Amino acid sequence: MLGDVLKVIKKSDAVLEIVDSREPDLTRSKKIENIVKKEGKGLLIVINKGDLVPREVLEKWKRYIEKEDKIKTVYISATSHLGTKILRNAIKEVLKGNEGTICLVGYPKTGKSSIINALKGRHSASTSAHPMAYGYTKTIQKFKVDSKIYAWDTPGIIPPDGSPLERAIRGQAVEKIEDPVKVALLLIDRIEKFDKNALKSAYKLDYSDGLDLLQKIAIKRGWFYKKDKEPLIEEAARQLIRDYHEGKIIYFTLPPSESNDENKSSNI
Repeated sequence: MLGDVLKVIKKSDAVLEIVDSREPDLTRSKKIENIVKKEGKGLLIVINKGDLVPREVLEKWKRYIEKEDKIKTVYISATSHLGTKILRNAIKEVLKGNEGTICLVGYPKTGKSSIINALKGRHSASTSAHPMAYGYTKTIQKFKVDSKIYAWDTPGIIPPDGSPLERAIRGQAVEKIEDPVKVALLLIDRIEKFDKNALKSAYKLDYSDGLDLLQKIAIKRGWFYKKDKEPLIEEAARQLIRDYHEGKIIYFTLPPSESNDENKSSNI
């Protein structure tokens, strides 16, 4: 899969790396960024799902990445069609001569297909409800962004890597997670580190700890083991990870140079 991504990068003049607004740092691929730089291609980081976090947080991440890594950065919400014009202008900036071919890359569930749809101006790119499920774009096709700019219509999916928690945040298919309960508990701990109320708000449940939350989600959904009628926490864990992938759990992180003490879940 990574080989396919590299092939598309080589065929392109510039690369758009799509990251999740809640976790911009953990959804960046430094490996891909280094490859793009070595290839001499233009690079633009696109912070997507911008409707999930406050605008001032998006601004902080944009300034941080541009200052620390010297990579042009924009933030948008592709599904809400916010920032599409800014994105188009940024693409022209990273393309030498304002013309050429771009490709979009990123971990699963960062919203690459939604951005392709926004750039096309119509809903014609294939999308998938869950990472790598049936229906995602399988063939590489070119489409016009404008009269001088083309883009590859390909998912450009970077295989999720890192620790079990990092792979989950980077969109690993839930069905491929060996121990969903362990990963869900790690994810709960991380979310609570930044916002104590994010999960209570998402599930409308009070709970004492991560395991209690999973049990209450299972009970609320009517998921029980057939033998002993205990709450089916494995399925609750999978659902929580899916809800995270689908943007139903709202919180935010701040750049390393900022304090996260005042984090609160909020919308733009």
